[in-house]
Amino acid sequence: MPSSTQSIREIVTQYPSSAKVFHRFDIDLCLQADLSLEGACQELQLSVDQVIEKLTDSEAQERGGMALDPATLSLARLVQHIVRIHHHCVRQELPRLAEMALKLAATRGDHAPKLAKVAELIEKFRGEMYTHIQKEEQVLFPFISQMDQESIVAYPPSHACFRSVTHPIFMMEQEHESADHIVAELIRLTNHFEPPSWACATHIALFSGLREFEADLKQHVHLENDVLFPRAIQLEAALKVRS
Repeated sequence: MPSSTQSIREIVTQYPSSAKVFHRFDIDLCLQADLSLEGACQELQLSVDQVIEKLTDSEAQERGGMALDPATLSLARLVQHIVRIHHHCVRQELPRLAEMALKLAATRGDHAPKLAKVAELIEKFRGEMYTHIQKEEQVLFPFISQMDQESIVAYPPSHACFRSVTHPIFMMEQEHESADHIVAELIRLTNHFEPPSWACATHIALFSGLREFEADLKQHVHLENDVLFPRAIQLEAALKVRS
């Protein structure tokens, strides 16, 4: 568990998930990096006990997440899980990572020129992923959920802009490949998300956050490409046979 005497830098290095908590409390990972947690809290008039409680909760959640068995979920429930967990991660983490990357590029770009490209790629990534998940939530996922819940539906409803679920699925899979290419480039630019020895707390937190986001994205894409989409195609085919 983090202690009040540890510096902000030490806590971020030892507990990567702490960066998210510090961000919520407006604790600056660069300007306050060498302050003890107690000192940073005093500057911002925060309760150190409350911050430690949130840090401990965050670390426990990181270690204690339950594995999902998608086979036990209906398609509608699987859609809900993807939106609640993975789409939420996109909306919550990419803006935070983009903000840190821009700050680093401005303050450390002369020492590490690649940070400017990292910041540019993350901003591009955020735009593409936001558009991607909106299309899923507004078009594809409602249709899949409707098929799952109404077995009499054997054809797209009148408001659908496609004749078969395979069409939007193909587009989403193409966009997943585009996301993979961006992540691969970020991995190359950051040496597999390994911060240099001279890295500040923000630098460490950014690379740690990118590593965590990549892991979540892998699970996100796996659930869609390998579970949700094939099952949706099979269900549509079965419904058409019945009709």
